[in-house]
Amino acid sequence: MPSLSRMKNFLVAKGMRHLLPLLSDRAPGALTSLMDSMSARGIERMRKAHQGTPEELERRVRAARALFDMAKRQMPRLSKNTQRALAHNTFFNAINLGDEKREEYKNKHGEYPPFFLLMSPTMACDLRCIGCYAWKHPKDASLSREKVSSIIQEAKNDMGIYFFSFTGGEPTYWPPLEEIAREHDDCFFMVYTHGQRIDEAAAMRYAQLGNLFPAISIEGDEALTNERRGEGAYQNVMRSMEYLHKHGVLFGFSLTHTSRNHAYTVKGDFVDEMIARGAAFGWVFQYIPIGRDPDFSLLPTAGQRKERRDMVHRAREGKPILLYDFWNDGDAVDGCIAWGRKYVHITSGGWVEPCVFVHFAKDNLSDKTLGEALRSDCFREARSLQPFTRDLRRPCPQIDHPGILRSLVERHGMTPTHPGAEEIIGAHFDPLCQTASAYAAALAREDGEGKEAKVDPRVQTGGNCGVEGCTGCSGA
Repeated sequence: MPSLSRMKNFLVAKGMRHLLPLLSDRAPGALTSLMDSMSARGIERMRKAHQGTPEELERRVRAARALFDMAKRQMPRLSKNTQRALAHNTFFNAINLGDEKREEYKNKHGEYPPFFLLMSPTMACDLRCIGCYAWKHPKDASLSREKVSSIIQEAKNDMGIYFFSFTGGEPTYWPPLEEIAREHDDCFFMVYTHGQRIDEAAAMRYAQLGNLFPAISIEGDEALTNERRGEGAYQNVMRSMEYLHKHGVLFGFSLTHTSRNHAYTVKGDFVDEMIARGAAFGWVFQYIPIGRDPDFSLLPTAGQRKERRDMVHRAREGKPILLYDFWNDGDAVDGCIAWGRKYVHITSGGWVEPCVFVHFAKDNLSDKTLGEALRSDCFREARSLQPFTRDLRRPCPQIDHPGILRSLVERHGMTPTHPGAEEIIGAHFDPLCQTASAYAAALAREDGEGKEAKVDPRVQTGGNCGVEGCTGCSGA
């Protein structure tokens, strides 16, 4: 039987679901006050339920405030259904019901489940982007609507997960995309898309759904975007953003930081331009030398990566946008979030990868449940070793400490999820592997952390690649 607290929070959420759209039209000042009250209430509940260190709590609180601030800024312009979804799915599902289920999972299994899932329901795509990380995945495999729905249902019921992301491939090529969002209207769905297929009709449908939020890929200005994604790609992105903003859809951008676009996107006015276009959030990734024609010259240098980190921190302090840096935010989330600690990636072939950029898997959802895959010996060991280094700004076991990934793959017999995936962890003489190790060493020197930059001694990395100064293989 539901607790009195859960019933109370449900009724409050239902009330806000109807109240927010009314206030947005008639009393914007009252809307702001109500959003502030929601934020205070959610954070207070977070403080009471927290069981970690004070530092971990403050990081969670800062993240929650940033999300509420973004919602408060965006709320007046959003479609009514988006306002309703934000109110109910955030306040009740993710914060209240989700937290209860996460606690139940922890009590049963000894650790918390991931906070969100990333799925690639299809690898089909009409672009041929330079450096595409997913290029070598089979293009003919896809997940059925029924399979995706069952994964979502298990995640909600057993783990309290109400936030899902779709990538690919190009998710808009997967026919059931909008049907899934409609079926699971108690969840949020962020869709990483190249933005070439969002016309005005699609934007109107997304506004009606209210729980599907595009994160549109862009590389900088028109020349940089077209250079990587093809002629006309930039104008299509701009048109998509215009339609989404016009019809009140919450959307953001997804940037792959490379040495090629560094000057424009990190040192220029790129973020301000995205704010002017209406972007509510932005994901900043960095190029990873996997997939289509790996090219280490595109990988941001250690100095450029530091400049990106500084730019993101400055933007958070003074710009009206919510920014995430997938690598440099390791100190905000205690290191690597992969291996089921905060998220996992499910491929179009059903493989459960530790991360969308780590193309190895131990289990497939054709014969395992999501929970069984998350609790495999392989994933459990990886989580027990996290954080992989005491310098949390270099959290990644693939490009910051490549020996760690090699060790886990070899000792647990992980399967490459496409041909050629093993190149990144090849034998010690493998050029790609050695270059990754040298890059990890350069990052350690750039951060100047000395002993604090060393890999945690618990990590068994299985030998030294021979690159002078590399902590990623030797653990020294």
